Amino acid sequence: MKPLLSRVESKKVDKAAAMLKVLAHPKRLAIVDLLGKEDKMTVTEIYRTLDLPQAIASQHLITLKDRGILSSFKVGTKIYYSLSIPKLLDVIDSLEDCCDSM
Repeated sequence: MKPLLSRVESKKVDKAAAMLKVLAHPKRLAIVDLLGKEDKMTVTEIYRTLDLPQAIASQHLITLKDRGILSSFKVGTKIYYSLSIPKLLDVIDSLEDCCDSM
């Protein structure tokens, strides 16, 4: 019997599952949603907007950046973060729509 997924499709599914695991944390999802509404934000703007301790916000930002979900750049002493994968907002919108119907 032939497997349902080819190796290439299986790798895509594995990558998608890994991405969803990273986004499964409510604070990380909130950061992605926030950066989808703003072009760029500093760590300070993010933790203040989401009412998070600075250290916690920084840990989540590092995780999201390490997974390629966010990008960052430095201007002077400030580090700005932005969303690298805007299509993730479609995922968030779909999940929100799904949850509304439950």
